[in-house]
Amino acid sequence: MAKFKRTLIPLSGIVYGEIIYWTTISSAIVVLFGTIKTFIEPHSALPPAYMLDAVLSGQSVTDIWMGSPMGAVPNGHWYLSILSSGEGMTTAGLALGVFSIIPGTFISSFFLWRSNNRFFARLALAAAFITITSMVGVIPLPIG
Repeated sequence: MAKFKRTLIPLSGIVYGEIIYWTTISSAIVVLFGTIKTFIEPHSALPPAYMLDAVLSGQSVTDIWMGSPMGAVPNGHWYLSILSSGEGMTTAGLALGVFSIIPGTFISSFFLWRSNNRFFARLALAAAFITITSMVGVIPLPIG
């Protein structure tokens, strides 16, 4: 007889984990290619040497953005306008990884509903909708 019992993982947890896992792997690959492209590009929207120097010298976020070639603090999904650049790819990869929770939560809520976990299915849907609204900026939140 086995000393430890094997726990059964619900299908909703497996589905959620697989979606998050593969989306995170994909986003990491996009970030890697974007970072390599950033260092290879001769003229970039955000030169890596400037960014590293500014961060390591202790400048504030606002000062770093104001001193960059962009000349302003970006709003929203600014990286979409420069998606073909290394910076755009890197930031898009990060965004993909962060927001991979959306499909994972939606699909796992379906499996939670099917397994009669209606309360958790509703919570998963609520979490997905909150994440979507934060992504598109429907609910403005005060910063600072």
